[in-house]
Amino acid sequence: MITLLHGFLGDPSDWKEITSHLNAPCQTLFLPGHGTEESWTSFESRFPEKSIIVGYSLGGRLALKFAARHPEQVKGLILLSTRPGLDKGRQERILSDEACAKLLETEGMERFLEKWYAQPLFSSFLLPPALLKKRLQLSPNRLAKVLRDYSPGRFPNYYLMLKNFSFPLVFLFGENDITYRRIGKQLQSDFPVHFIQGCSHAIHLEYPLACAEIIQRSIDEFSSDERNRVETSW
Repeated sequence: MITLLHGFLGDPSDWKEITSHLNAPCQTLFLPGHGTEESWTSFESRFPEKSIIVGYSLGGRLALKFAARHPEQVKGLILLSTRPGLDKGRQERILSDEACAKLLETEGMERFLEKWYAQPLFSSFLLPPALLKKRLQLSPNRLAKVLRDYSPGRFPNYYLMLKNFSFPLVFLFGENDITYRRIGKQLQSDFPVHFIQGCSHAIHLEYPLACAEIIQRSIDEFSSDERNRVETSW
């Protein structure tokens, strides 16, 4: 089973084109504060007994949180545009996300989306009209709570535990996403890292077929490694 987690502002349909190209059963979950999902406890309970988890951005951070709490339920992690943690600047990031939350509450979705997608990390991404329409229907107050509760500044520094995970990890980043490209280069000496050419942060929406190809190849490699471990144990 492949469990896919969208990012902030997203929903399970963000994965539609990718899952249609995967040769494996898939489930897509709403993140807390999105759709009908409200709490971490409810979200956590929806994971299957064993799965490979694919997470994008905020979804990747929540995948790491779940994996740290329930490693026995994880067969592998494939993380797209995901920062594993902050070793400094944590309070500054919390304050930055608080400012974004207040912008949502005071100026509403349209103004917030203008500023959000004007960030350099989305430099090559143009939000399609259909997605813009869906984003405009989201609840500013619920999303403000997500920004406060799940700011990267409030997460542990998962860099410190990545090597201790017993399951495989793969990272994907956009070539034009400068900050995350730097993160990828830090990780590539220890983990498989793939850079998607010509795109920025939203790689699963900008280049879904390229992402699907890497995800499927990683799934196949995870399965091959697992078979080899079983054969070796005999």
